[in-house]
Amino acid sequence: MAMEYRSSINEAHATPITAIEFNPFRREIFTGAEDGSIRVWELDSGKMLYNFNEHVGFVTQLLFCKELKVMFSVSIDGQIIVWGPTNKPIQKISTREPIYCLEYNSRRQQLLCGYKGRVRAFHVFSPEDGQSSEVIERKAVSCCEHKDIVSCIITCEGRFYSAGYDRKIVIYDTPHHGKIKLKVVHVINNAHDAAISCMIYGKNSDNSWIITGSFDRTVKLWSLDGNILQNFNGFNNTITSVCYVPPTQTLWLTANSTAPIIWDPKGGINVSDFVTTSLPSSFAGHFKKLFYVPEGNHIFGTTNNRSIVIWKYNSAASISTLKGHSDIIETLTYTEKDPLLIYSGGASSEIQRWERLQLNTFMYSHDTVCFLKDINKAKNKEKNEDKNKNNNNNKKKFDKPKLKSVRRRFSQIMNSLPSSDFPGSKTINNLESMMFPENIEITKLDKDFMEEAIEKKERKRQIKIKPSCLKLIYVDDYDYLISGYEDSRIIVWEYNDESLKIPINIPDKDKTKKDAKDATTLTLQDVSAIATNDNVTNRVSGLSIKYVFDKHKGSISGLVTVNYDNTYYLISTGFDRRICVWNLTTGKFQDILRIAGQPKEKEELAADDVITDIDYNPNRNEYAYSSADHMIYLRKFSPKGDEMPLQAVLQGHEEEVKQIKWNDIHKLWISGSDDRTIRIWPETGIPCLKVINNIGIVTALCMDTLNGCIISGGNDHIIRIYDPKKNFENVQKHCGHQDEIKAIIHIPARNHYVSASWDGSIRVWNAFTPKSRSLQNQTLKNIDRVNSNVSTTDDNIYGTNSSLSLKKINSVVQSQNISIQGFNKSIINESDLENL
Repeated sequence: MAMEYRSSINEAHATPITAIEFNPFRREIFTGAEDGSIRVWELDSGKMLYNFNEHVGFVTQLLFCKELKVMFSVSIDGQIIVWGPTNKPIQKISTREPIYCLEYNSRRQQLLCGYKGRVRAFHVFSPEDGQSSEVIERKAVSCCEHKDIVSCIITCEGRFYSAGYDRKIVIYDTPHHGKIKLKVVHVINNAHDAAISCMIYGKNSDNSWIITGSFDRTVKLWSLDGNILQNFNGFNNTITSVCYVPPTQTLWLTANSTAPIIWDPKGGINVSDFVTTSLPSSFAGHFKKLFYVPEGNHIFGTTNNRSIVIWKYNSAASISTLKGHSDIIETLTYTEKDPLLIYSGGASSEIQRWERLQLNTFMYSHDTVCFLKDINKAKNKEKNEDKNKNNNNNKKKFDKPKLKSVRRRFSQIMNSLPSSDFPGSKTINNLESMMFPENIEITKLDKDFMEEAIEKKERKRQIKIKPSCLKLIYVDDYDYLISGYEDSRIIVWEYNDESLKIPINIPDKDKTKKDAKDATTLTLQDVSAIATNDNVTNRVSGLSIKYVFDKHKGSISGLVTVNYDNTYYLISTGFDRRICVWNLTTGKFQDILRIAGQPKEKEELAADDVITDIDYNPNRNEYAYSSADHMIYLRKFSPKGDEMPLQAVLQGHEEEVKQIKWNDIHKLWISGSDDRTIRIWPETGIPCLKVINNIGIVTALCMDTLNGCIISGGNDHIIRIYDPKKNFENVQKHCGHQDEIKAIIHIPARNHYVSASWDGSIRVWNAFTPKSRSLQNQTLKNIDRVNSNVSTTDDNIYGTNSSLSLKKINSVVQSQNISIQGFNKSIINESDLENL
């Protein structure tokens, strides 16, 4: 639910743009410039249709009259020009002095123009008056309340408001009938500390305001009676333009800024950090004017480099954009209890906590709650220091590689290669070998750089990248936050006020190896007894370490909790292909998947390649995990590792399976793969019921816990929602991320989707809401009314709710009970669905 960037028209004029207006009937944009030219642009294509040069001075304002379907233009040459429906001048009035602004009041049929030191009111003829040749009566009434240039005029509820460089706001009233008169109702002297540059009328469901901007770098909200309500300050430059956007109930303004500044007028807070304008990264320029058009919910902006920028409201756009991570984000989770908190984890072991503020729906507070510092230190510190002193100072400094760029490059390379060329290698396991080749001696390097390369290899042993947090889950019954890392560790965090009094450190992984019986679990007391160095702090922002599970030998890729016989267990898996079970009540290692009847040392590898995800079905006490070997495995759960028999192997994907999720509403298993498909499986696992073409590689999956919809995220940066009740039709899209989407969660209490991406941002979206049964029983008249609001094909691309069409609404009437026999095994192409 935001304004989304649609397009730009670059170098629209030869001189700076000074005015902009929109004709909703012809869907044309009118712009005026300093050279007196007026140009007309087609909204959809951005093509220039007309170029007029009727004015001899720069155009100060354009105004379209919907009632008369004519355009008014004024200029410093003193002319008022009326443009007809065919974009031709039909009347010209010369007032012989510069005109700086104008406004039309349809209730009074009056046109007000602002001059230096006065305001003039003209009567406008309606078609009923029988004036075929003229639109504006040439006689006018003046009011000289102002002492300087009148820079802006607005009208609302039968009144006129004018403001100018003399810092005054003047409120006028005019009679309903008879001769034109301008009666001054109220004058606000010194409304600002400097000249007033812009003024608009804003209204929502609760309030109406007059909003002014000034050269004193402030924006003020006034009541219609002229009482000041709020004062916004802190801007770095003159306020050049203001516009109120009713769909988002936000205030957009410009202060010679590179992007519009967005404020919440109700709370008086700058929300620009949370509401994105989605401008492309290549955009350059400073905004001068903003103009909102209710017909179509567009915003038009002009810049100092003569560009026109166009935004359009999209109900499926992100509500908020949260930026707090310094690098990529890998995982998300949230708490179901109040206060509702969102946790995000990513590169450099960073875990952020987010909480929505009560002021509005845009803003979130955040802090870093868990951050593991460098785990390993150099073993021979003194020796390395001596060696560094003797090194040539001119040698290139060896910096730790940037994880963000390496990960992105790795993903792009691996996704472009067939799986047969690199069997089982599309994993992060190869990152280290990519960054630091093991056989550096055989690397093809010039002889001049061989010595430097060997030195890098030596330093590689001393430098270790902070492990990324790959998985997060929250256990509400225990208030545990459980995180899994690239270095094979699993850490259980808890809120413990007593532990905050004692700083405790996680010991070095290599120094805490014990016997196999108890070495895998470190309790809080164990950690405090062993810790001797300042490697990792265990208390940040109220979270302390409860347990450290250290049994895996590779990156953690899957975590899920199981309530079995009134005891909570944690199932963990990773790139080492092992499945471990942990007792969350005691914090001890329970067992590992192994061959029946064999001791714990005889563990069983759960798949032929790395395991990528895991989920649990409480109805049948079964868990499923996906693997890079193209398979999904279904097993019974038991606290005993030798009592977890294999129930089924789900085959069908042609590439690495990255996601597996249980849909508890429809009792289905859902999988997503690098082969760009989503497959639907029954509760028993086989056979495959449906194949959905997702277009992009599936990198994230989530289930809507209210309606059972499937939410997928892909490497094409798009979130797609599929409705099982509509034969898995793609009913909604969300666009906005700039990189691969890595995690999605659904918060049913707010009916929000929250997504995280490698672009370092978290976005909050309105969830898909199917039509209720009451809508299904509406009359055909009501259905036609809904269909009249259906957006165009262009809107569907940007994520509008496509379930509003008549054909799709009628499909809701069909039975919602989904049976296995009712599924069609054919592939659903998303492109076909959009043509429905």
